[in-house]
Amino acid sequence: MIRALILDFDGVILESNHLKTDAFEAVFARFPEHAAAMMAYHRAHVSESRFAKFTHLVTQRLGREAQDSLVGELADAFSAHMLASIAVCPMVPGAQAFLDRVSAVVPVFLASVTPQAELDAILALRGFDRHFARVYGCPPWTKAGAIRDILAGLGGTDGVVFIGDSAGDQRAARETHVEFLARDSGLPFDEPRPRAFPDMTLIGEALASRLPPSTKGLP
Repeated sequence: MIRALILDFDGVILESNHLKTDAFEAVFARFPEHAAAMMAYHRAHVSESRFAKFTHLVTQRLGREAQDSLVGELADAFSAHMLASIAVCPMVPGAQAFLDRVSAVVPVFLASVTPQAELDAILALRGFDRHFARVYGCPPWTKAGAIRDILAGLGGTDGVVFIGDSAGDQRAARETHVEFLARDSGLPFDEPRPRAFPDMTLIGEALASRLPPSTKGLP
C-alpha cells in the first residue's frame, strides 16, 4: 500500500515545460553569440536548475567568476518571465482530480527544481498549496535531498512513490531507492526506459488498488 506520494511539478501537475524553454530562449537571447549553444546545453541538462545553467553561461561562455552578479540577474529575469506565463498554463490532464483525491488520504509532497520562493508563489497563485504536506524547491533543496528528507520523516522507503517526467527525476528515485512512476511529457528518460503514462488520469488508475479504500474509484 502507498504511504506517501512525491510529485515533480513541471510536466506532472502543469504542462509548463515549454514555458521554461521559452523563458530560457528569452534570457539567452541577450547573448546572441551564445544563444544556440546555451539552448543546446539546456536541452542536454533539462533537469538541472536554472542557476546551474546560468552559471555555465557566465563561467564557460562569458569567462566570468561563478559568483558574478549576472547569474542572479539572469535568474531574476527568468523568474519574471515564468511568473507572467504560469498563471494561465494548463494542467496536465487528470492532475486536478488526482490531487483532490490522493491528498485527502495520503501525505503528498512536492519536489521541484523551481526555487523555493517562486514555487511557493506559483502554488498559492494556482491554489495548489493546500494539497501538499510539504513543498521542496531548488534552491535550497536538490531533488534527491528533498526525497531523503521526506524518507527520514516517514521512516523508510516502503510505500513511497515518486512521480516525475524526466531522466533527472528517474535518477533521483534510483539514488534514493524509491519507486518511480513516469509521466510522459516528452522529455527523455534513461535506459532502461520506464513505462511512462500520458496523463495523470492513467497514473491514478495504475495506483488505485494501492491507495486507501476511499480512493478505489480514482479515475
